[in-house]
Amino acid sequence: MTDTPENTIREVVEMCADCESCRDMMETCRLFPELYRLWDREQETGSPIPEADLRRLADLCNYCGLCSCPDVREKVIAAKTGVVEREGLPPALRLMEDVAGVGRICGVLPRLSNFLGRHPTFSRWIKRAVGIHEARALPTFPDAAFFSWAGRKGLNRPQVGRDNRVLFFVGCTGAYLFPQVPRAAVAVLEKSGAAVWVPDQVCCGMPSLLEGDREKTLEFARKNLGPLARAAAEGWRIVTACPTCGYMLKEVLPAGAWLSPAYQERVGGDDQYVVIPDQHAAATSEGPAFRKVRRDMFKGEPMDEGYFSPLDPIQRITVSENILDLGEYLMGFSRQGLLNTDFGPLRIHAAYYPPCHLREQNIGRPYLDLLRRVPGIQLHSIEGVYDCCGMAGIMGFKKTFHDTAMAMGRPLMDKIEAVHPERIITDCLSCRLQFEHMANYPVYHPIEVLNEAYGGEGCAFEKNLFC
Repeated sequence: MTDTPENTIREVVEMCADCESCRDMMETCRLFPELYRLWDREQETGSPIPEADLRRLADLCNYCGLCSCPDVREKVIAAKTGVVEREGLPPALRLMEDVAGVGRICGVLPRLSNFLGRHPTFSRWIKRAVGIHEARALPTFPDAAFFSWAGRKGLNRPQVGRDNRVLFFVGCTGAYLFPQVPRAAVAVLEKSGAAVWVPDQVCCGMPSLLEGDREKTLEFARKNLGPLARAAAEGWRIVTACPTCGYMLKEVLPAGAWLSPAYQERVGGDDQYVVIPDQHAAATSEGPAFRKVRRDMFKGEPMDEGYFSPLDPIQRITVSENILDLGEYLMGFSRQGLLNTDFGPLRIHAAYYPPCHLREQNIGRPYLDLLRRVPGIQLHSIEGVYDCCGMAGIMGFKKTFHDTAMAMGRPLMDKIEAVHPERIITDCLSCRLQFEHMANYPVYHPIEVLNEAYGGEGCAFEKNLFC
């Protein structure tokens, strides 16, 4: 069989048809229902699934990470990548996938950008030119991006001689669309005595990964890896308030790196065994637990041959082992008795949604515990195993994906609306864009709520002393 993108998706179809576990489990997902529909039709008619339908299947995956087989999403990304390598990436998508670049350009004259984005005629032209669905509102750009504010605060310079040193990995959406979120993160961290450093950084690479642009994804990863790995080696703990960045750097980037010769030499692998982290065993104070696996248990020679294999495997593992979600980090602070819990009352009723990429990190729901310490808050957690807002960053803006994103997010939105909240709280700013599009509820990141609680009841963010 020729190694083409269509044949790669064909492998996914046959693999899933042989298993069928996701036929009923993944109803929220758009890929699996369509996959099984096409497979059933093929079995009934004897006509192979057309290549156009196979390509369309790949475009239905938003890499939520909720399906049980990593091989499925890895092959979907491989197929998307193969299409781009064969046919190139349209200029409009190349622009859209660089979220930070768009943010910097539009942030030069944000009021003009926002005027054009809201004007019926100009916004229609922009959407047509870039390939954004006509129903999707263009994002609003703040007067100042987060990095400008961080520079004025001196956060772009590391503070030496301090304990609890945090290298803050911001994320593009927070930096350029919702700077109030990373500003609140800095405020909360400093309130508990952490030293915060915001060095130069670029996109985590998830948007370009989803579009099949491997060259751009590796470029982003390469620029981040060296500085982050060096900072981790110097004792800085990497923390992010963006669950997608956390998932990318913690789970996606290091995939396969444990099988590299450099890592096996470090941990004691030999001709008979490879040594890999044991995900089912608790880590110790000395680091992760390990287990030995016989080399002949693998189909071929075990090696680092995944998407990010051109990059330094030790750096990938170092970053993975030293990055924490902000909620996870604050819970660690709490267990050490270092978290400032001087929260004032907030008499609000909120629905909390833990996003896909947080759930896939297997760290529980750290913000639930933190938010429930705020006096007066009524919190309803939306806990569906396969709930997904469907947005997937820039994918939800695309004309070709908008209807799919809305269909994926509707069941979740129905659950939220049934609670009748005053606010929606979620860690994911991509979900925030989707919720703002689908419903008339104010949406907050949990760190904004915690920061608000430090100021007492009714404290507006803009009036908060720490912002």
